[in-house]
Amino acid sequence: MLTNPIISPFPTAQGSPVAKLIRGSAGVGSSSGDSGVIQDLVRLSLVAARPAFELDFNNAQNQALARLDAKIQELQSTNFGSGKTALLRVKAARLERELIELRDYKERVSTNRLSVTDTLATLSDLRGLADSSTVSEFEAKRTEVLDSLDRLLTAVRSRFGAPDGLRSAKSDGTDAISGIVTNNFATPTDIQNARDTIDKLSATLTTASTILESNQDGATKLISSAERGLGDAKQRIEEITIAERRARIDEIEAERDKVARLLTNISLAFETSQAFGSFIAQSTVLKPDNDPGSVLNLFA
Repeated sequence: MLTNPIISPFPTAQGSPVAKLIRGSAGVGSSSGDSGVIQDLVRLSLVAARPAFELDFNNAQNQALARLDAKIQELQSTNFGSGKTALLRVKAARLERELIELRDYKERVSTNRLSVTDTLATLSDLRGLADSSTVSEFEAKRTEVLDSLDRLLTAVRSRFGAPDGLRSAKSDGTDAISGIVTNNFATPTDIQNARDTIDKLSATLTTASTILESNQDGATKLISSAERGLGDAKQRIEEITIAERRARIDEIEAERDKVARLLTNISLAFETSQAFGSFIAQSTVLKPDNDPGSVLNLFA
């Protein structure tokens, strides 16, 4: 409830200056000079009441507005939903970290899958060059295979997918390809030994490619699931926050309306009191304002 010294100066039926002057003059045979002084004082009281009221009314209004402004400032700085959304915020933060890890993992798996595909193609070319007529071409292609193996990312370990076996495939494959002795492929045995080594590495990489494909698909599904979970958590946080902010805004608006009604009632009460005081004064103390030449002026 708004409390303000604005209420105390209101004229009342018993305590207003007008009423006091009326009681002082009632039943007393006042002289015409005294009557004139009383009338002047009554008029002065009626006239002075309004500026005093307006000053106090403005002070009360400013105080009410200041309180409302303070609540609006508090509303703007309040972290709504911090209590009710604590667990949701923890979940959202965890999902955001998980998404960063998942996307990085998927990117590495995709890169490895492309590298393995290129390596398998190069190995196929290398196998076809295992012949006495293409020794120099075989050596050039062997260098390409070794470069391709070197580009494989073997440090991709994650709880999101199955082991792909690339670490051992890269290490063993590099040693195996580097260790092929061609002897210029002078004999069928030299050719077969080279092809057997290449086929073994190709089989290992084919298995790794299948695992990489599965891991890539799994990462895609996990990313979609995490994104949905994060979106749901953020939406729920926003709903709770908006609801709390709306409730606080409604509370401030309700108080604003209450203050507005109170100030309006105070203003109406003053106007009513002034009208009543003026009516009493005109009826008992003040001379009636008759038109010049009126016969009523003979009794004034």
